[in-house]
Amino acid sequence: MQTLNSQSPKKTFFPRLCSTTMLDPSLSRLAVVGVVLLIAFLAYTSQYFLLYPHLSEPEYVLFNICVACIWITYARSIFTSPGSPPSAWTPTDIDLDNADAEDGSAREETRSPVSRGAKWCRKCNAYKPPRCHHCKTCGVCVVRMDHHCPWTNNCVGWRNFPHFLKFLGYSAFTCCWLFCLLVERGWEVWVQRDLPSYMSPHTFPVLCLLAVLFLTDLLLAFSLSLLFIRTLWSTGEGYTTIETWEQDRHDALVRQNRVRQQLFPYDIGIWDNLCSAFCGSSNILGWFWPFSRTKEVGGGLEWEVNGYEIVGTTWPPVDPDKGVWMGPNTPMPVAVKNGGDSGDWAEGVRRRQKEDMERREGISGPQDAAMTSAMSSGSSRVIAPKWMNEEGETLADYGVDDDDEDMPLAELMRRRAGGGEEQHILN
Repeated sequence: MQTLNSQSPKKTFFPRLCSTTMLDPSLSRLAVVGVVLLIAFLAYTSQYFLLYPHLSEPEYVLFNICVACIWITYARSIFTSPGSPPSAWTPTDIDLDNADAEDGSAREETRSPVSRGAKWCRKCNAYKPPRCHHCKTCGVCVVRMDHHCPWTNNCVGWRNFPHFLKFLGYSAFTCCWLFCLLVERGWEVWVQRDLPSYMSPHTFPVLCLLAVLFLTDLLLAFSLSLLFIRTLWSTGEGYTTIETWEQDRHDALVRQNRVRQQLFPYDIGIWDNLCSAFCGSSNILGWFWPFSRTKEVGGGLEWEVNGYEIVGTTWPPVDPDKGVWMGPNTPMPVAVKNGGDSGDWAEGVRRRQKEDMERREGISGPQDAAMTSAMSSGSSRVIAPKWMNEEGETLADYGVDDDDEDMPLAELMRRRAGGGEEQHILN
């Protein structure tokens, strides 16, 4: 299997912390241990050696309440299931018995405007609701999957997204507060820098600890604040992290005049988007409560849409780069069955594919060579270039099993009509 990259990743200052390497389960478990140790180091070492004598009692209590909120929301992000669709779930707008096997159409029920973008998961052998993706690390379909987080060793999905967002918020706020407290201690040391060492407010080892805490907390406060703001901003616009990637890809295809402009259907207004993310509650004070209830899976199976697109339009739009692979059980084309030379036919198909790829805009140089190699090797499966965003990320970097993506129900109807014959839709 050969994969072609359609563009080179853009150089970024920060490393990609959610790369496919970090998605390995064994590394993720170590990452969770590292996060626990880091929280304990910053929260308790700083208090014991530097802050405790200088904090008022209310400040001390409030600071430790924030630390407790970090522990609670982090634990709930780890141990709360992100939510998977029930095994017996079927789309309410699909009647398989009355479906048209040719085009996948079916009887539609009269209902409120909701998304009708259900797909079929080959790995789970079940329907996937709109906004649901199959996680290659967890091995299950996740309702409203945001991404697979290596730092929690868990997917962030419909049920645990509020806990994850509150964890980011409390962590960013507490790190910024700790940074201010450490700056105060550092300023006091600087003011008294001319005093003899025995009159210094801190010993040399404690000063070294102050420097380590300062640099570590500075990096964390900056990174977590950016991550929290970005996640909250996307949530207000109705996007998951995966859907921001899908939107970037769609915008790139529109700029190349390869697809028509399609509006994101799940943005129903900033306020409603935020309420939906926080268990459907409009109580702002409740959004900060670390013991808030966990949402039920049923609420993430259907989604209200904004109605800007034609009813039945699905998101994400169909990827024009995906190809079709005819499996080993698929009947040969009529021309071959009726006496044509299969070798000449296959060679002709590969030659025409190569000519088409040479004409395709934006693919040249090394990619032409890679495509030529794939075709000349006789491989029956050629994968179109996998799109990357400016940071060089593909869907796989978010934990999505992209080989299982984009299986429309029309394809399922053809399978049912063909008695199990498969056509695999590729990215």
